[in-house]
Amino acid sequence: MPELPEVETIVRGLRSRVLNCHITTAKLLRPDILKSLGHTAEDFTRFLRGRHFQEIERRGKYIVFTLNHGGRMIAHLGMTGKFVLSRQSQPQPDHLCSVYHFERGLRLDHVDVRRFGQLAIYQPGEAIPELEKLGADPISTQFSAESLQGLVRGKNDDKPRRRAIHTLLLDQTIISGVGNIYASEALHRAGIRPDTIAGSLGISDLQRLAAELQNVMTEAIKQGGTTVNDYRTIDDKPGLFLEYLRVYERKDQPCRACGTEIVRLRLGGRSAYYCPKCQPKIDNELSR
Repeated sequence: MPELPEVETIVRGLRSRVLNCHITTAKLLRPDILKSLGHTAEDFTRFLRGRHFQEIERRGKYIVFTLNHGGRMIAHLGMTGKFVLSRQSQPQPDHLCSVYHFERGLRLDHVDVRRFGQLAIYQPGEAIPELEKLGADPISTQFSAESLQGLVRGKNDDKPRRRAIHTLLLDQTIISGVGNIYASEALHRAGIRPDTIAGSLGISDLQRLAAELQNVMTEAIKQGGTTVNDYRTIDDKPGLFLEYLRVYERKDQPCRACGTEIVRLRLGGRSAYYCPKCQPKIDNELSR
């Protein structure tokens, strides 16, 4: 599933290519991915036709398109979704879910093989429930070790969170945009085992983790994200950060920092990867 760097890469590409371009028409070919209640494929076309995207931004793993009349369309790419920019003269791809025709012959294809993604449209001023429950953005200038300390300890410092730090990082209501790839990579860089109790981490641990979350995501964005299977940029090219991954999906392979074999854990039903030498087991006492 595309994570923060992949979605940010897509947003930046879209912003540079289709922002303020007149939408001549838009079509929804797979109505099942439209999740806003009461709206039809015809509503979708009317909502977008003749408008333009005034702003395109990322919130967590969501793409938010703000139209010039104040309405908004949000998109979540799910596991296999992608937006690909092409010319209207080019053949339409398979598994097309929605398509947007712009002036000057541009076309934006929304492709999703497995259709786990979603679209939704909202009228001007209408609340967007999907965005209201998102947690802190780890590449925001407001994100810091101190803010991370509040997140891992919860609202009351007397009751530290008992979940594994890897599991907490995946909770989109606490920290938005992080998935398995960057949780594993940031924890490795910070020297923290993924099964460490979140609330037991000291401020020095959190300083390293906050910095490495930002570092690994910034580096991934520079490489256009990470393509493991389906992710593509809007030019239908793979992200190149795969070759820089140190632990993710490298079970039994040597750690790129020290050569020790990488271990895979199952935490909360998800896979986490770590190096036993770079990320030694630490005291999980909550008094740390």
